[in-house]
Amino acid sequence: MGAFHALGYVCAMGAAEGLREADVAFAGIGWPQDVVDTRTYRSLCELRMHAGYDKGMYATCTVVASRQVGLLRDLPDDQLAQALSAGIEARVSSWEEQIAAGAGAAGPLAPVLSEYFDLVPLLGRPATAVYPNGNEMARGTFAGIDIWGRATLMTEDGRELEFSPEQAGIRPA
Repeated sequence: MGAFHALGYVCAMGAAEGLREADVAFAGIGWPQDVVDTRTYRSLCELRMHAGYDKGMYATCTVVASRQVGLLRDLPDDQLAQALSAGIEARVSSWEEQIAAGAGAAGPLAPVLSEYFDLVPLLGRPATAVYPNGNEMARGTFAGIDIWGRATLMTEDGRELEFSPEQAGIRPA
C-alpha cells in the first residue's frame, strides 16, 4: 500500500516518455505529476490518480488535457491516446517489477528517481513554492526530490525547505 503513493509520479514519467516516443521531444514533468512543455514549463496535461480497494487494490490514472494541448495537435487523437497509454503502462509495469523485487525498500520512488529527475526541466532553476490556492509560499532554487516525492527548495539564505504535493506546487520564478 505504501508504494501506491508513487504511482502518480510513475504515471507522469510514462506519459512524458510516451509522448517523447511519439516525437514530442519537449514533453517533461512538472512536479509532481503534470506533463509540461520543457521549453516553457506550460502544462500539456494533468494526471489524476485514484486508488482504492475492491476485491483487491487498484489504481486508475486519468489524463486530462490542459489549455496548451494545442502543442500536441500534430498527433491524431488516437495516436496521442495510444502514446500516453503505452507509455504509462510500460513505465508502471517496469516500476511494479522493481518494487516486487525489493528495489523500493528505501522508498517507493527509489527505483526510478534518477530517471524522474531527468524529466523535470525546472530542477536546478529558480522556482516558487505556491500554496494550493496559488499564493506564494517561498522562493529559491528547485534543488531536488526525495524518495518519497517531496520537493526541496533552496532559499537564498541557504535554508532547505521540503514540500509534499499536498502542501505546495512548484512553479518557475
